[in-house]
Amino acid sequence: MPFETPSLPVLIKRTQSDLASDALRQSDAQVLARTLSGAAFGLYGYLDWIAEQILPDKADESTLERIAALRLNQPRKAAQAASGSVSFSAVAGAVLDVDTLLQSSDGRSYKVTAARTTSAGTNSTSIQAVDAGTLGNAEEGLSLILVQPIQGIGNSFTVLAPGVSGGVAEESLESLRARVIRSYRITPHGGAADDYETWALECAGITRAWCRRNYLGPGTVGLFVMRDDDPQPIPNAEQLAQVQAYIEPLRPVTAELYVLAPVMQPVTYRLRLTPDTSAVRAAVEAELRDLHSREAGLGESLLLTHISEAISSAIGERDHRLLAPTQDVPAANNQLLVFGGCVWLE
Repeated sequence: MPFETPSLPVLIKRTQSDLASDALRQSDAQVLARTLSGAAFGLYGYLDWIAEQILPDKADESTLERIAALRLNQPRKAAQAASGSVSFSAVAGAVLDVDTLLQSSDGRSYKVTAARTTSAGTNSTSIQAVDAGTLGNAEEGLSLILVQPIQGIGNSFTVLAPGVSGGVAEESLESLRARVIRSYRITPHGGAADDYETWALECAGITRAWCRRNYLGPGTVGLFVMRDDDPQPIPNAEQLAQVQAYIEPLRPVTAELYVLAPVMQPVTYRLRLTPDTSAVRAAVEAELRDLHSREAGLGESLLLTHISEAISSAIGERDHRLLAPTQDVPAANNQLLVFGGCVWLE
């Protein structure tokens, strides 16, 4: 039976009743009753807060991080700085030192990570964002300038292909909470499918993972991963290699592991809405995106009835006619059905 915390008026009334007597009615008993009740109410609130810290589903950030440090092999994943390379012009024999600062027009700062003694003409070097996180990611062609001029080296630096990438934000609180709760529900088994998914989720930037046994034949394990928080959620070869390197010393020696990226399969919806307003359209798109997030895992099909249900759940929608898709949407075992937008019919 749950304990119900008394409200402050109830506590005041209780204390007043305890102190009430003919001799004390004209004294300061009323003030004392309110003071004691206020203190008791604060203690009840503190006890409520303590009770919520016991389990991770409602624990505060600091408490959740402590639980994660005790239960997880990889506690809260720290932010990572983006890195890339730049080109610049210089005379022969100029020296570009490590930690030389560069800055973009919007204020983002980068530092040189590889010293160079230049040759005449165009040179290149590697850089890294000063501040960890996604803000350090930059596209090819971004212009950077030296914070302090260096003799013999041009002031302008240009980001080379494929850009400055790899910047990852600190793991969100709810992502950490989900991993901690998962650790209670799933017991390690020394190489079961759930273990591979757990190991993948411990890698920086990985938000979802699916394990498929015997994917490329007996003794093989196919592990598919996603980076939903990145501008490009499909991991590249370098990011897949990082996951592989992390899991290699943890996996059973009898398994051959392949870390792969899912094949994205967009699903485009053609429909007519009643009423057809921008607000209802936005609500329908939000519901369909949520449907994909909840039900369209790797190799999982979308049911036509669930699609119609999601559209009908949109705020403001009174009626609709769905012209495509007209049947359940299948997915191959390496495919991920993603929201491909809506085509609105008049």
